Amino acid sequence: MGTILVADDEKTCRDSIQKVLQREGHTVQTAESVDGALEALRLNHFDLVVCDYRMPGKTGIDLLIELRGKRSTVPVLMISAYADALVEAAILELGAVDVLKKPIRRRQLIEETAKVVGG
Repeated sequence: MGTILVADDEKTCRDSIQKVLQREGHTVQTAESVDGALEALRLNHFDLVVCDYRMPGKTGIDLLIELRGKRSTVPVLMISAYADALVEAAILELGAVDVLKKPIRRRQLIEETAKVVGG
């Protein structure tokens, strides 16, 4: 199983994703912001980052830009209720493994996670 970071400013969504992934046997840490996620990534190794696209301050795209600028290859699975086709294309071009639309279906989250970290 993998070690996963979940970054989302919405506590309900963050907690829900954490519970689903923990039930699948993953170790999950959470962050409320992009800055919090970047700090967690600086201090720990993660097999996957699940990040909301739209958060106060920095966005999920900012996270991707910063990670790729540091040559980090950690896989990022972006989630969003707001991303249109152009934003999704930009997210994928920056190296995200996929973009999941909110509300996220449990099965879809499990399958996408398994593609990256197994399970």
